[in-house]
Amino acid sequence: MITMGIDTSAAVGGVALCKDRETLTELMMESPLQHAEELLPLVDEALGRCGVKICDIDLVSVNSGPGSFTGLRIGLATAKGICQAAGIPLVGVDGWRMFKERETSSARSCVVIENRRDLYYVQWFIDTRPVHDPAVVPGDGLVEKICAEKRPVYVIGSGVPGLRQRLARCRLAECATDELNQQSPAWIAIIGARSFSQDQLYELEPVYVEPVLAWMSTKS
Repeated sequence: MITMGIDTSAAVGGVALCKDRETLTELMMESPLQHAEELLPLVDEALGRCGVKICDIDLVSVNSGPGSFTGLRIGLATAKGICQAAGIPLVGVDGWRMFKERETSSARSCVVIENRRDLYYVQWFIDTRPVHDPAVVPGDGLVEKICAEKRPVYVIGSGVPGLRQRLARCRLAECATDELNQQSPAWIAIIGARSFSQDQLYELEPVYVEPVLAWMSTKS
């Protein structure tokens, strides 16, 4: 099965093509915050590099959030347009799962996705099971919570680079490497293919941890 992965949840978005668990190509945008201008050309480039036509795609998998409100809307609208035009099923994968499934050996982990102004989207896991509702947490408060843990905790996600120095004092915390903390449309494709059960074309919506703020931004 050939799956296209689309991730526009962060400032720099990307597209990947995967065949089962093999990454055929993974391309990231050259400029930040240029999702509207660069996403479709990147889709065309990925298809061209692999010698694949849009009719050869079996599934489109998109990062459904959390993340950039505008980026998520563009990515999801583009994915839905491709799927509707070509008759391809669509599946959404949330960003916490994308990071968590890249490292599954740690019993207790905290996935931290960068938001803005030292705020972070946070989800805690025991093995692969979420243990709290997702939340938006200030950096200092998150560091204090992690430092208060009495068990080893693995911290992974796009928010780790901004927290790494402060987390150094947390005795039982281990931070993921920079490579694992990067967005990956290839992993969005791989997880989407593995978890797909039914077409989500008409019901898939972005994950907004701050629905009031998201609503307010549409009025400004």
